[in-house]
Amino acid sequence: MMGPKRVAEDEPEINRNKLLRLEDKPIAISGKYLEQSFRKEFSQSWSQSEPLRGSDFQLRSDPFQVASLQGFLEEDEVGCDVTRGLEREFAEMDWKRKQMDLYEFYQTLDLCSVTKKFLSGFYNNLKENVLPLMQELTGIRLTHVSASCSMYNAGDYLLVHDDLLTDRRIAFVFYLSPWEAHREWSEKHGGALELFKADENILPVFPVTDCIYPKNNQLVFFKVCERSFHQVGEVTTFEYPRLTINGWFHGPIDDETAPHTSIIVDTHYFGPEPEGMHLSEWINNVYLIDEVKHNVQKKVEMFSEVSLEEFLITDIFDVMSVTLQTSPDLTWIIKGPAHLRKYDILDFSTIKSGPLSDLYKLFTSRDMFRLLYEYTELDLAGSKSKHPKCAIELQRWQKGCYTIIGDPSSYSDCTLDVLLYLNAQENVGVVTYLVPDGEQQPSSNSEDPDEDDPMLLTVYPNDNVLNVVYRAEGTTKFTKYVSKNMYLEQEQQNDGGHPYTYILSCSYRE
Repeated sequence: MMGPKRVAEDEPEINRNKLLRLEDKPIAISGKYLEQSFRKEFSQSWSQSEPLRGSDFQLRSDPFQVASLQGFLEEDEVGCDVTRGLEREFAEMDWKRKQMDLYEFYQTLDLCSVTKKFLSGFYNNLKENVLPLMQELTGIRLTHVSASCSMYNAGDYLLVHDDLLTDRRIAFVFYLSPWEAHREWSEKHGGALELFKADENILPVFPVTDCIYPKNNQLVFFKVCERSFHQVGEVTTFEYPRLTINGWFHGPIDDETAPHTSIIVDTHYFGPEPEGMHLSEWINNVYLIDEVKHNVQKKVEMFSEVSLEEFLITDIFDVMSVTLQTSPDLTWIIKGPAHLRKYDILDFSTIKSGPLSDLYKLFTSRDMFRLLYEYTELDLAGSKSKHPKCAIELQRWQKGCYTIIGDPSSYSDCTLDVLLYLNAQENVGVVTYLVPDGEQQPSSNSEDPDEDDPMLLTVYPNDNVLNVVYRAEGTTKFTKYVSKNMYLEQEQQNDGGHPYTYILSCSYRE
């Protein structure tokens, strides 16, 4: 397990005697935030949802109420004795890797049971002093606090969410970055708290509205509500970890913290196009032989999936790939909402003819429905078929793209997924399928060998491979976040480098 990284040459020698003396001194809020003038001005602005800025603090009202307080704890700004003491104890904590569709980072258990002097002192200060201050500044009734330590190394992230759960009323993040060379972060380091606007349907929209970067001894807090969408941007520096103590102040539930349902426009399904396609002109003829079709059907029956290499005729596939890489007039639309997905989709309505129009026609044609019927025996064609339908997207993936599991209602029906990669690049667009109701993290290297692994299947990007996956009712999937630190060979090419992977993603239902 990777611990907090230290860069010795950038750190001044720690005065151990000073740290020992400090252990007898309680961890305390900086006096500037206890002054009556500050508390009165801040609470008035908060109650009226107005922004406020001072030399050491800022209260944002857009896209939701977020406050950042610099120098929150009393400590020597040069020696950083308190934050260095906390950081030292971070290295002694037990860390658990948190890894799922939504996040990758390290976290400890709740600090309520920690006996280490600095961390227990910090937690006691939260309970005894910060909680009543939060209550006064926000006017929100609070009853207790929960807190843990988090560590984000290079490549770690936490995607868009709202924190709206049970009795959480105020979320907080306290930043530790006491290294002399790295007390304040910038855009090139990543790790920012990124804030999102919500639209009229209370769904988060791109782009990011505002960013708050880590800074040593900084406290950030915000009111948890139906519009408090935020994320932790990927840490891109390899030199230092992003260290925080974070959690929530809890209190009685009101209308704003009660569960809510956002309106999400479902995927658009439609019937097969009436125009026929001569499949032999497009598809590798080996996959049109009756015996091969029968073998494909048997494999789908046994494993619920099959991968068909060199599916399209090579010349056809190459033309489509080149068209995607070189056409300057294609219309791409970012696909959200941000708490469920981020990638671009091609607006097929703007393409009247050409290779990509043909690709669309091929996979929505009645002939493709019939071929998939022969591959799977699903009622997509034939005498038993009633209302077969499909949905289709041509997706463009690059660094920073993702999908997460999302609303379980979207997996209420059985679906046949068909995926075809173009300009495939390693680890870009990796799709993971999970068993129904699987709640454990999809990790193939679980510390408990007896722990059930909910991961059913992983589809890796390979050019011109048709991936056919039967997704039973309730089975979920997500496409792994693409790291900004990932090395993409095609992106590094001096001439004609191309950072995108394309996925033709189709879903068929009986």
